[in-house]
Amino acid sequence: MSATPSPPSPPQSDRDLQDRVIRYLTDVNDRSAEIGDKLLDPADAERAQRFSRYLVRRYYRDRLHRGFRYSTGLLDAARTAEQVVDNLEFASILSTCVLGSLQTARAVAALAVSELMGLRQDVWWQELLQYESALFLQLATSEPAPARDVPQKSVAIVLHRFEFDVPMLLANLQSGEAALDVSRRPVTLLFSRTHHGKIYVAELDAACARVLGAVDGERTLADIVEFLNSSTQEIQRILTILSDIGAIVLPVS
Repeated sequence: MSATPSPPSPPQSDRDLQDRVIRYLTDVNDRSAEIGDKLLDPADAERAQRFSRYLVRRYYRDRLHRGFRYSTGLLDAARTAEQVVDNLEFASILSTCVLGSLQTARAVAALAVSELMGLRQDVWWQELLQYESALFLQLATSEPAPARDVPQKSVAIVLHRFEFDVPMLLANLQSGEAALDVSRRPVTLLFSRTHHGKIYVAELDAACARVLGAVDGERTLADIVEFLNSSTQEIQRILTILSDIGAIVLPVS
């Protein structure tokens, strides 16, 4: 008795096929032999791998150029942040890259900072690179926060305390003035990005900082109100502000 053949799989829509090809080119976790065999013959699969590496380098070169623009103006053109995508060390990132993920963006940022750290000896140089690294994470991360029924921090936000007056430093660099007289005024800056791609760098007031600190992905609005001993109206107001600048994600009502 012969076996009954399985019914053929329904044809994929053009959009579904395009989505799978894009995942194949940009996400190492989906770059399996099974997917490759179904989509591409061996010769085309190798071409796709080369194109994937090209896409990754182009993507991160652009974000490094935009994120590290202040340091770029202070360095030799051959040793700027965007050049790290051509380094041998970048190959290890290529092998595990998930384009737009926070993990990959952190790896690229760490490589850029390590390459640039020793190129200048200014007392504020490290802080400038930390600022640009945090900005780069906003530019290079498109990973959404998973849906939750409580307020949660956005995936790529950075809250960093600087020992120098970084806003003054950037203003001096932008105007072409010497940055040697930048004060050591400590400043804590929040880096965030909205769902639509607008990036904010803000110095939070004490109330906003307290509410952001209370958002841990577990507390409900009522829990946060109780934890901070505040009013529901005030906490809701601040949560809305933080949501508007992309620092947190509120549950869908």
